[in-house]
This record gives sequence, C-alpha cells and structure tokens, in this order.
Amino acid sequence: MLYEIGRSLSVPVSRFFEGLPGNDETSRNASPLPVDERIDFIASAEGRRLIEGLMQLPPRVRNRVAAVIAAMGEELVGLDADRDTMAIYDPMPDDRKTG
Repeated sequence: MLYEIGRSLSVPVSRFFEGLPGNDETSRNASPLPVDERIDFIASAEGRRLIEGLMQLPPRVRNRVAAVIAAMGEELVGLDADRDTMAIYDPMPDDRKTG
C-alpha cells in the first residue's frame, strides 16, 4: 500500500520514513521534511472524497480519468506560461491603460 502511494506521488517509499525519531542515520543528516502540498490535499476532506470516488471506478476508467486530469494540469501549466510571457511583453492590462 505504501509503495502504491509513493508511486502515485512519484516519491520513493523511503521518503515516508525520513526524519523519523529513532532512525539514527536519518536523524543525524536529515532536516525536517518540507510540507508537501500533495499530501496536504490527500489528507483534506476534498482529497478523501476524490480518492473514495476514484476507487469506486473500474481500474481502466480510473486510469483514463487520471490521464484526463494530467492533461488538464499540463494545459494549465502551459496557460500560466503563456500568461507570464504576455506579462513580460505587455505588463499592464488593457483595462488599466489610460490614454
């Protein structure tokens, strides 16, 4: 189960054990783990509802839904990059221009 969670988050399973008390190797060298937004979302009520709904889907449908979500995320990243590029060339929106 932990392996599957790590795989879905694209992190190694060892990530879940870093910095734990009693782990002498890690506690000497590791700094506290930064808060990961993905874990926070999964722990939220919205994240739990989403996961519960996804788990009720057949695996093939679940994979397709995951592909759609990933594609939407890539599209949003592209839109953000386009908006940032536009801001470089035209930093003031039309509604703020006077003249």
